[in-house]
Amino acid sequence: MIRTVPRTVAELAATSNDWVVQRGTEYGRWLTAERVVERDGRKWRLGLTPTSTTLVAFMLWLDDDELVAHARGTEAQMCALAHRQALGLSAPATRDAP
Repeated sequence: MIRTVPRTVAELAATSNDWVVQRGTEYGRWLTAERVVERDGRKWRLGLTPTSTTLVAFMLWLDDDELVAHARGTEAQMCALAHRQALGLSAPATRDAP
């Protein structure tokens, strides 16, 4: 099965019901996209928000108070990054064999 990488927030939200997208009332453009992933008793929050007409910011917080990653790029770049991060955080933890 070939999986496509999401290039828009709409495509990203379609990858999982866990993505919550806030839309503006004036133009209907998205304002934020967030997803929470809980793993090993920790809460990771992934977020996207437009910073200009061409740039989008990606943020990753740990337990809602520690910003651990931040990047800016096109919507396509940041959606791909958010998708990869969400998949990585959602993957089952592996343990080394004794």
